[in-house]
Amino acid sequence: LFSDMAGFSGYSERYSPQEMISILSEYFAEMTDQVFAFQGTLKEYVGDELMAIFGAPLDQADHAERACAAALAMRDRLHTLRLEWAAMGRPPVSARTGINSGRMLVGNIGSRYRFSYGALGDQVNLGSRLEGLNKMYGTEILLGENTAPLVDKSFLLRELDMVRVVGRKQPVRVYELVGKVNDSLPEDKVNSLKHFAEGLEAYRRQLWEEASALFDQSLALFPQDGPSRVMAERCRIYKEACPPPDWDCVFEHTSKGK
Repeated sequence: LFSDMAGFSGYSERYSPQEMISILSEYFAEMTDQVFAFQGTLKEYVGDELMAIFGAPLDQADHAERACAAALAMRDRLHTLRLEWAAMGRPPVSARTGINSGRMLVGNIGSRYRFSYGALGDQVNLGSRLEGLNKMYGTEILLGENTAPLVDKSFLLRELDMVRVVGRKQPVRVYELVGKVNDSLPEDKVNSLKHFAEGLEAYRRQLWEEASALFDQSLALFPQDGPSRVMAERCRIYKEACPPPDWDCVFEHTSKGK
């Protein structure tokens, strides 16, 4: 699990170093509490990013579900923290989280000068890329295709896209973590998700007009839905300049998204 405080570097122009440290320290403490609540292992803080591992060093059969539950708890706590901080005159913080599962090299990594417990591998890198992709889609929590089937009985997911991220040849299906499977969602949100799913199917069949209309319907019901806005705009672009005949429905993401 990778989680990054969005836009934090811009606050340095408005707040003193002491205030920045205070904000970041409180944020990390609150988010780490949620990781620990689901028995995650805190790997490190790097700048304003937090990295956590589930399923190691102690085996957890439900590691993916724990990671998703922690991510939702972090999201909920941050929403509350945002209200508390607004009353104190602090910035309106938000965060982006990426979760991925798979085979990884986990253990003490480093040299004779310094080493620490961590994880390496393609699936680790992909988790970091998923965190960055939230910026493009306007989402808060994204999962990779390895994680989705491990948690889809317990959590509500929305398939968003097929993406080829920077530094990786193999495309990946990307899913948004919406909530727990038994969460009560507003009717407009439920219908918006339905229109999006239908739009994604039409998009993959290159029915640009139909897909665009469905994504627009999703937006009409839920105007702040970033994925619907992104996909509607992409349909308009493809109507003007169709992808090549061998198009595989994969979107080429050209930046790390940090």
